[in-house]
Amino acid sequence: MTRKQPEVRRVLIAVTEANSVPDLLHEVTEHLAEETAELVLVFLNDDRWRKAASLPFTREVFRISGVSTDFTSTRAEQVHQEVIDEILGRLRQFATDAKTTLAFETIPEQEAVRLHDLLTSDADVLVAPSSFRERPIYKEITRLKCRLRFVEPSEAARRS
Repeated sequence: MTRKQPEVRRVLIAVTEANSVPDLLHEVTEHLAEETAELVLVFLNDDRWRKAASLPFTREVFRISGVSTDFTSTRAEQVHQEVIDEILGRLRQFATDAKTTLAFETIPEQEAVRLHDLLTSDADVLVAPSSFRERPIYKEITRLKCRLRFVEPSEAARRS
């Protein structure tokens, strides 16, 4: 007689460049405490700001110095990679502390249908910022058969 292995649930965190990861992690912690689950980070590429970077009049203004410079496509890619690296670093540490595995995917927002391949069970959970309710991806998210958790930004995240 073989014992049926318990199905591994997935807890998927969906983010873009503009989201506060600490706000989402609090919600994720609650779902990882319930049972064994795989943590999946999906970084949704938002091409709107990359398109803006290709315009000749787009400028980047540095917060501390106030100096501005051209915001080019090359700079947009550099900023994009820096954000991914920072988010991944936080999530890797979080996964290590939670003693769970971490998978990472980058998906263009226009290909949100690919989320269906990642979230295949009713027991899976999608954790996303509440701002996704105003984005085109929301229509696809509501078609998923998993549990949905939308997280409001904290006061600190709204100020930054």
